[in-house]
Amino acid sequence: MFGKLCLLINILTSFAVIVVGQKDEELTKLCNFDKPLIDPAEENGGKYCDCDVENSPPWGIPVVIINCQDHHLQNDIFRAEILPQGSIRLDVSYNKFSSVPNFVGDKLKYLSVRNNVITTLRDKNFANVTSLLELDLSENKITTVSSDVFVGLTLLRKLNLAQNSIATIQGNALSTLMNLEHLVLSNNPLGSLLNTSENDIFLKLGVTPRLNIIELESCSLVNIDLTNGIGLDSVIMSFNQLTQIQKLPKGITHLDVSGNPIRVMTAKFLPHLFNLQILTMEDMPNLYKLDEYALFGLPRLVRLNLQGSRNLTFIDPHAFGKNVILNETDTALEELILKGTNIRTLNSSLQFAFEKITLLDLAGTPLSCDCEIRWLKEFNVSTHASCSKPASLRGQQFSDIDVSQLQCQVEKSWIYTLFNVLLGVLLIVLVIVAGYLVYVTIRPRQQVQLRKVGSSSPYARVTIEPNQAENL
Repeated sequence: MFGKLCLLINILTSFAVIVVGQKDEELTKLCNFDKPLIDPAEENGGKYCDCDVENSPPWGIPVVIINCQDHHLQNDIFRAEILPQGSIRLDVSYNKFSSVPNFVGDKLKYLSVRNNVITTLRDKNFANVTSLLELDLSENKITTVSSDVFVGLTLLRKLNLAQNSIATIQGNALSTLMNLEHLVLSNNPLGSLLNTSENDIFLKLGVTPRLNIIELESCSLVNIDLTNGIGLDSVIMSFNQLTQIQKLPKGITHLDVSGNPIRVMTAKFLPHLFNLQILTMEDMPNLYKLDEYALFGLPRLVRLNLQGSRNLTFIDPHAFGKNVILNETDTALEELILKGTNIRTLNSSLQFAFEKITLLDLAGTPLSCDCEIRWLKEFNVSTHASCSKPASLRGQQFSDIDVSQLQCQVEKSWIYTLFNVLLGVLLIVLVIVAGYLVYVTIRPRQQVQLRKVGSSSPYARVTIEPNQAENL
């Protein structure tokens, strides 16, 4: 309690010093600790934010948290550039700033200017808040990032520039961010900048090798080179125009390429990523096949998510490699999500890749519950699948069906097989008999007619006697 009181005294003292010799309109306070909960809609109350003093762990040092969300603040009336002592977090999102004020606060660590109408970032815009760890400039109208905007932010770990109109980032614009770990550039028209780049994004923009996570969702990318991202762990490149992704660092563990227009995932789509653990390919509009060896070279792959790829019909039996022939299949796959795809069956050759499977989600697939997927029963995992075929099992949960019910139409018991053989022989005999009867019926017959003839008829009986002259 004593610490908070001292902090409040210091805050009020600092403001008193600042205001001396200045007109009241030259400085607008963010905080009014006498009335910290003033309603922003109240007359003359909108200039005050919601300010709170908290004890920060682990030493319990008092810090100031300032929340100015949706307080109708804008540049022409906002002049509170010097923050109260001990301010570590400032949120001025959902206001009407057209540019970022030059805040002054040597302890400030988290600054959010999200969802304003900012179009331009000035050079050295953040030179007086050099302790920043996170900076959120998303959902504005920024078009260009110059090379000197982030000067002084050597401690910054996360920079969010998503959902702007950034088409130009000057060379080495991010080189001053020596400790940057998480960069978000999603939903910006960066295609013309990055697709034609001769160098990869790290060399062109000066991104530190310390970068751990990069997000490039919906950036109109046709090609991307991240070869020099030796520290990258997670890469998100969903909803672009990528058909092949070969220039990736070998060390990444999470890759998201959802929504890209890939028709067939071939063996050449991805490089061999020996550390990749999570591969997300949701909502692929054109994908219909995982080809042979498509997932070969991913020995540590734990989770494969293909949810919502509605045209996906076929997974090659050797998509993970040929286990039986060449003993190549080597995966750690635990989760396979095929929810909402068009998968009807899974070949039994895939069982070598399913040895560690704990989750197989087939919900919403038109599954054919026949002998071809009987092998799935051996893994005893919940599939959330219901049968589409045959008609006798339609609508039933796969997990509730007994193994004996999973039969193919050509698969019969020996009784039915013997019956079919006998029936075939009987049909052959009947065909032969019927053919013979038809032949006998239609063949031409010899007709013999007996008639009586007279003695004078040339057809009368004639007796031939031996020639007696031959005996002479």
